[in-house]
Amino acid sequence: MKPKLLFLAPQIPYPPTDGGKIGIYYPAKYLINYFDVFLITPVKKISNKVEESIKHFDSLGVKYIPIVKDTSDKILDLIKNIFNEIPFKWYKYYTDEIYIECKKIINENKIDFIFTSAPHMALYSLKLKKEYPNLKIFLREHNIEFSLVEQFVNFTKNPIYKLIGVWQLKKTKKMEQKYWELFDKVFFISDYDYNIAKKLRPDLIDKLEILYDGFEVRDICIKSNYLNSFIIPSNVKTPQNQVNLRWFIDKIWIPSIDYLKKNNFYLYITGGSKEEWEAVLRISNIQSLNINLLGFVENIDEEICKHKYVISSTVFGSGVRLKMLHSMSLGKVVFATGYDVSTAKVFKDLENIVKFDTKEEFIEKIKLLEENSDLYSAISENAFITIKNYFSWNKYAETLFKIAKGEN
Repeated sequence: MKPKLLFLAPQIPYPPTDGGKIGIYYPAKYLINYFDVFLITPVKKISNKVEESIKHFDSLGVKYIPIVKDTSDKILDLIKNIFNEIPFKWYKYYTDEIYIECKKIINENKIDFIFTSAPHMALYSLKLKKEYPNLKIFLREHNIEFSLVEQFVNFTKNPIYKLIGVWQLKKTKKMEQKYWELFDKVFFISDYDYNIAKKLRPDLIDKLEILYDGFEVRDICIKSNYLNSFIIPSNVKTPQNQVNLRWFIDKIWIPSIDYLKKNNFYLYITGGSKEEWEAVLRISNIQSLNINLLGFVENIDEEICKHKYVISSTVFGSGVRLKMLHSMSLGKVVFATGYDVSTAKVFKDLENIVKFDTKEEFIEKIKLLEENSDLYSAISENAFITIKNYFSWNKYAETLFKIAKGEN
């Protein structure tokens, strides 16, 4: 008989269309191989989409229980947060209705473990632990949250946003570490975040674990007639993507434009209209820079496969970038920033990925690959093998099961 797992997550994860949803959906899908899974998330309302999600998870063997809770930002809630030690962005996810439902599930199903996705849902687990001391509670960090707030403070030019950010940063850093103390295990999805936590709290080393996200490996791209181009799979709606793409265009692409034009290299960007990206990038003559905007593409695998190289230009964010795992699983050669490469120790420059941080390094690596087709092929093959060996959702679920059972 499988142990029982209550899975608490901050958003409805089906369909898994972005990194946050993917980090909830696939663990639920694969954990069912080792646990009886009960998934709870807040939803704004019970809609057709929610009903479809219930049916979908039921087909996987997961019992999905959505509960109505509006988690949108409200100015009144922000003002009230003055009197609360929990950061505003987290406390807005709490409602007694979810807590009562959690207790009901625990009582009726003899739950053994609670797996909590993100600190936003941590308050439920901690309250339940007090009421049911034998429960083992685990926290999965999609990002180190205070690191994201700190980056926001550093990047924003708005003085009001900066003031609010500094206020919330103090709360977030203090409470996030408190959560690490109170959970039985805390999982990080990147070596980079794990090392930050280990350095900050060496006294908690026995509780801290690395648990890489997975990727469902599909067919590798057929190597023929690639466009002489780079592609950035992105989403204009996400602030981190806006910052990262703007950095790449301003600091790498435009300064390299003479070389790129001379050698007929083009850049393709997905995830937003021409008007949206031009507003974000503050560029009106974007095509003159050999940049093409693809909008929202229906088949992203097919689109990525058309291009010779993929770019992951993270300077703002946390955790392993999904676009890297996705592209590597297709056997693509990915150019990634030093930050991206540092997120997992299995990423090796010019072995399974290509690192760049400056215009000079970017051009140097392009020249190297263009002059050495064997090196290009080796990186492509190693990228695919790396995903297959280290970023498997079943490995993720099996690792969590062993840790839960005290076998790891």
